[in-house]
Amino acid sequence: MNKKILGLVGGCILVAGLSAAVVVVSRQQAADESSSEAEISLSANDTDPADLVLSSQTADNVSSIEVKNSTGSYTIVRTAKADEEAGTAVTFGVKGFEDIPTNTALTSTLANNIAGLSASSVVLENCTDMNKYGLGDDAAKGVLHFDDGSSFAFRVGNSVSDGENNYFAVEGDDTVYAVKTSLIANYQNKAESFLSLVMLKAPAEDEYPIVNYLTIKREDMDYDIVLSYAQDANNENTGGTAATHEMISPIPAYLSVERSNDIITGMFGASASKILKIYPEKADLAKYGLDDKPFGTVIMECDDENTYTLNIGKKYVETDKETGVSSSYYPVMLEGVDAVYAMSADKCLWATAEPTDLASSLVLTTFVWDISRLSLEAEGQEKMDFTIEGDDKENAKVTLNGKSADSERYRKFYSFLLQTTAEGTAIGEEPSGKPEAVLNFETKNGKKKQEIAFYRQDSYTCLITIDGLSCFKCRASFIDTLKENMKLFDTDKDFIQTWS
Repeated sequence: MNKKILGLVGGCILVAGLSAAVVVVSRQQAADESSSEAEISLSANDTDPADLVLSSQTADNVSSIEVKNSTGSYTIVRTAKADEEAGTAVTFGVKGFEDIPTNTALTSTLANNIAGLSASSVVLENCTDMNKYGLGDDAAKGVLHFDDGSSFAFRVGNSVSDGENNYFAVEGDDTVYAVKTSLIANYQNKAESFLSLVMLKAPAEDEYPIVNYLTIKREDMDYDIVLSYAQDANNENTGGTAATHEMISPIPAYLSVERSNDIITGMFGASASKILKIYPEKADLAKYGLDDKPFGTVIMECDDENTYTLNIGKKYVETDKETGVSSSYYPVMLEGVDAVYAMSADKCLWATAEPTDLASSLVLTTFVWDISRLSLEAEGQEKMDFTIEGDDKENAKVTLNGKSADSERYRKFYSFLLQTTAEGTAIGEEPSGKPEAVLNFETKNGKKKQEIAFYRQDSYTCLITIDGLSCFKCRASFIDTLKENMKLFDTDKDFIQTWS
């Protein structure tokens, strides 16, 4: 046969052989891929449910948990046993961080989800390559230790393609399971993630202590802001104010309920955005402005004899490199908790609060029938000296300058006085000259005796002092309206209720 023909036949045979080899390899690869897909799709319906039970213990019997993952190794320890009588569940904390507030709900999942674990399905029995499922030596590992001395060790692998499960293996067993991701995902967390971002846990709604005093000290203020519990705050006859506290420094003032409540009780349950440093050294405290002289200090004194102190460091501003969005926070430390937290600036209200932010616009709020004596003097007007008996409009008896007066007329006049409205604070200002009007009153229970004086500063502005201390400003036209209403008292005309 011609050599060229022989060569062509030989080439055809070679090509045919190669093609056959390619077909064999392709079929083998397809078979391998098909096998892999078959392994993954093997469901619980193909398995005896009893074979899916991996651990049959209870969380109450877990004494400790060892965790090892890409972030490092740590141990979760039981901090309190369950108490049926008290209705409390078993709790866990991170070993070495026992004195740092812990997210007990999160740490408890490590025991609750695994102690009595069942798989979703069996993926593959007699697996010879655990690495394929992320279950090799680099896998996240956990070991639960129980009170009876037994233990349950396992590995958490890659995500299954269904998006709802992860591969899972019991240590020492070559069976690969699919287990709900929600049950085992926390074993891939770092130790610090189990610490709470809440420095001071909020009590139950009906167990909040009364805050007797809330004091704010700051480097940028020459005075302290001190809020005091009003002893008659829950008395239904307080009439003028729903706020439970009043300001006693730097000025005496009633408080705005909306603007003061979070300042007074906000330390309870306040959440940080992150933990900056656990067990900070002296250099760390200096870095965050929390050493000997912090930027600010908040002291909350409660009626349960507990006092909480929050130190506030210098403000930090961070800019996200990808988005360019800036955010700010204050490093803070709660005394008794050895960690520095970052509290976002919009939540750290004490760092920027001013008396004006907290004070109510009302200068006088005492309930009309709580007053035993009220006197009013104004330039060019006859002095008005009221005495009041009785505790409601049905039994009230009023005298004016020693003579009987109509109690309803007095009530309406006092309603006008209640409208004395501050339009700003006047901290540190000194009054000049003599006051144009002075109001004095004292309460029946003897707890409050106060002098409110009005100084006309110019055609538009009036300075108000309380017990000689400059506190507020209002419109000068209020003094003119006050004088007119004093004239109207002995008439049947309506009192003037507005001024400009």
